[in-house]
Amino acid sequence: MKKLNNITLLLILLFISFACDDILEDDITDDIVQIISPREGVTIEGNTAQFLWQTIEGADSYRVQIIGDNQRQEVDSLVTVANFTYNLDPGNYQWRVKAENFAYETDYTFPVNFEMRPSDDLSNQSVVLQTPTENLYTNNKNIIFTWKSLSNADTYTFVLAKKTSGEQTVLEEPDINKISFNIDPDKIDEDAEYIWKVKAFNTTSNTSTPFSEHILFIDTVVPNQPTLSEPLDEAKISPSSVTFNWINGADSGTIKSTITNTLEISSDSNFNTVIHSAKTTNNSAIYEFTTPNTYYWRVKAIDAAKNESDYSIVRSVVVEN
Repeated sequence: MKKLNNITLLLILLFISFACDDILEDDITDDIVQIISPREGVTIEGNTAQFLWQTIEGADSYRVQIIGDNQRQEVDSLVTVANFTYNLDPGNYQWRVKAENFAYETDYTFPVNFEMRPSDDLSNQSVVLQTPTENLYTNNKNIIFTWKSLSNADTYTFVLAKKTSGEQTVLEEPDINKISFNIDPDKIDEDAEYIWKVKAFNTTSNTSTPFSEHILFIDTVVPNQPTLSEPLDEAKISPSSVTFNWINGADSGTIKSTITNTLEISSDSNFNTVIHSAKTTNNSAIYEFTTPNTYYWRVKAIDAAKNESDYSIVRSVVVEN
């Protein structure tokens, strides 16, 4: 009966918590978002569109949708401010926006039609970088840099810079007439933060875009082999949930990234039959044993650049009747 009362109390507290959130949030259901730009039928020259609307009191965020030709959804983004900038190819589009908070949301605005039209003047346009993606961690130095084609661009300039104590240009290549570039892996001479940049140039108007840039982290250092903490080797337990703990140690590399640990539990010491495998960014994991037997466990560490440590030593757990 006491356990039942505790569950009932917990449910009541959860209900009160959600109810309070509803009470504290403004009901914006009947409000209407007022669009500022682009308005119906507007033509935007270039590839950069800025979407503006008036704020709604009580709104925490706004959901922006952009639909292209053939009703293809280009964008579905949640933003916390009353503006949104996005790069679009030439063509016809619709956009709409609605306001949201934790408990309520408005209706979408009526879809607004607009057109993106190419322009020779590139000064207010930008190159859309594709791969490597922003803030990528990798141990691979054979990288193909790619970006989207920009209408009316004749050539592109590629720059690779290394950021250590300051920013140092490693490579600059002008007059590229394609939308990809391979560099000599020897140019990436050490683990570091790199910045790759691309700008487009139009010979007719003698204008160029500003540089678009992404950050890239090169990390080739293997994480430390995890050190097992608990339970101790050959620990004897009854069928129950067991918490496994280990230590990764300090990252010795210049570039440090999130470590993901893989815990494996097997019914044999060679791990031919893995009964449980779990990934975690923590240094502990829980597993419930239900069948008496001797089980074996080990841990491996993998960083965000896909460098893998050796497995830890193997320990055993004896589950008794």
